[in-house]
Amino acid sequence: MTDHGDRSSAAFTGAIDASMKSDGQNSVLGFAKQFVTDRQLQNLAATIATTFATFAIFLIQGIIIARLLGPAGRGEFGSCLYFPRDVLLYAGLLGGIEIITTYSARNISDPGRLRGVAARLGFLTGCITAVIAGLLAFSLLTITDRMYLIPYALFCCLFVPLEHMQLTMSAVDRGAGDFAKYNWNRLFFAVCFPVVVAAAWWIDLPAMTDMGWLPLLCGAWVFSRIAGVIPTLFPGPRVAKQVLDQRSGFADSPQVPNVRSLLIEGRPYALSMLVSEVFERLDIFLVLALCSLVDAGNYFVALPAAAMLTIVPSAIGVFTFNYGARERGTLSTEIALRAMFAMAIIQLITALLFSLVVDDLILFFFSDRFAAAIPLVMLLLPAFAIKGFLQVTDSFLKGRGQPMTGTLARLSSIVVMLGFVAITWTSLGLPAIPIAAGVGQALSMFVIAGAVLRECRRNTCLTGGKK
Repeated sequence: MTDHGDRSSAAFTGAIDASMKSDGQNSVLGFAKQFVTDRQLQNLAATIATTFATFAIFLIQGIIIARLLGPAGRGEFGSCLYFPRDVLLYAGLLGGIEIITTYSARNISDPGRLRGVAARLGFLTGCITAVIAGLLAFSLLTITDRMYLIPYALFCCLFVPLEHMQLTMSAVDRGAGDFAKYNWNRLFFAVCFPVVVAAAWWIDLPAMTDMGWLPLLCGAWVFSRIAGVIPTLFPGPRVAKQVLDQRSGFADSPQVPNVRSLLIEGRPYALSMLVSEVFERLDIFLVLALCSLVDAGNYFVALPAAAMLTIVPSAIGVFTFNYGARERGTLSTEIALRAMFAMAIIQLITALLFSLVVDDLILFFFSDRFAAAIPLVMLLLPAFAIKGFLQVTDSFLKGRGQPMTGTLARLSSIVVMLGFVAITWTSLGLPAIPIAAGVGQALSMFVIAGAVLRECRRNTCLTGGKK
């Protein structure tokens, strides 16, 4: 492995250590000044920019799909992808990403062999996830009397093994600090689907094939996943040569895990991710189970609009996980408290500003056919503002090897959400679901923020650092 990842990691942890030790610098500003050293500014800026670009691509493809299908058709397409993409895509990884990232971050494993193990793990978990997603989709669509969607939903499950391989192999680059390759693979993977859809629209593929847009979009989705994984599976001769050159220093390393050991080590993370994904997507499940396809289509439009509040936190979460995975350095309670307060203020201001323009944005990009999505966006803003905060704090705890805190918090939130909807459904109807999502996120926020502060206090006491 090249020493770029190690130098980047050392700069990251060194910046935090220096910010805690320097007099008069024990503040969020001092932390930020020390953090921006070596290549960290470039890495952070590039990752945030890539996250913005990826989300912009995701938003554009959502606009295209909504305009092509209309509210009911958007609900149908979202129903087909709900289990393979929304709920089980990351939960089905069984903790593989976190464990692989940790091995790579600690620079103790042969990167070439680790990448091979990651690919095998991704293929295995992807096949298992595809089968489970197909069974769940069959059950939900049968219960809701939408059996005509079952063939499309089962077809969409075919992409899961490939996307799992892309995610697990990219985790090696993420842990090693090779954010240039990590961000490029993310961007390429994200752009494939809208490019395929735009090409189909340009040549008027429905007229050429005498097929509707729904089956064509499902086919385009699977094809784009196949194309998107190519740079990860076949990185090119330059990267292959680098991997071969780097292997000599790890030839006899006992630290290269096998698939079985990764699955065993990933158990706590697997449970954590499963609970997290069920919690995060529970509102969609309730909409699909309780509402019409038109309501579901409007909800699928509202979700990416409100999700803009998670763009920056999502990118920062990559770095907080990596820092938590390091064995060096601690974070003082004071800095953690100030950083979380600053993050909460930023999310609040962003939500308020976005609420001022959401009406015009929805009508301009999605047309007045989706005007009913506007109040749903407004109701979802609190939930997504808090979700962004949780992405940063929970990633730190996962990096410290404490995924169970978030798991227990979200299990409690699931119970609260279901109870809230059960009590208020008859009086509120559809709005009860996004409100319940906000209530659940708020409960998780208080639990996880408290856990972060306790972890910081414990570490500073063990090292004799200033609280």
